[in-house]
Amino acid sequence: MSHTNKPEPISSLFRRNIPNLLTLANMLLGLIVLYLSIGNAGHAVLSCILILIAAVVDAFDGTIARLLGAESDFGKQLDSFADLTTFGLAPFAVLLTLEPIRATPTLLPVLALHPLAGAFRLARFNLGNYTDYFVGLPITAAGSIQACFGLVLSRFNFLSRWVLGSATLLTIALSLLMVSSFKITKHKRGRRANHQ
Repeated sequence: MSHTNKPEPISSLFRRNIPNLLTLANMLLGLIVLYLSIGNAGHAVLSCILILIAAVVDAFDGTIARLLGAESDFGKQLDSFADLTTFGLAPFAVLLTLEPIRATPTLLPVLALHPLAGAFRLARFNLGNYTDYFVGLPITAAGSIQACFGLVLSRFNFLSRWVLGSATLLTIALSLLMVSSFKITKHKRGRRANHQ
């Protein structure tokens, strides 16, 4: 006697994927920032604001996943891709549009440390089991700090030497903090949000 599996109701399918939709919204904001940064130097303020909005969105996907009982390994992996895009690559791209950073190609390898360190941190998280604490600085925090830094640079005129020096020091510091092994106790918001 054969048993037929009933298809999952659309309402249940939508409910289960609400956290994934939030994660994709986070990634979409990051992609918009990348688009605005390609060949343009006049959208830095908007780009930084979008990154900060994405940080707010990212803060809710894990909480909602937990409340809905929709935590999953798929969501965890998807969240990592979104975080790398929005809080790793996007801040890197924004900084490259700002003067005098844009006119200093030798700074590129230093600024590239930010997404590289972020990728390392996300990969380390996905291979571990960190439920009660963060290991190193979350990439969401690092990307948000870079976005705030970009806002400051885009709104005020600073000496070129100060801009280049501060961008270098901040990027190196954030990168080292992301790959470091110090622990930060955290509030539980759902497994998907644990690796930010």
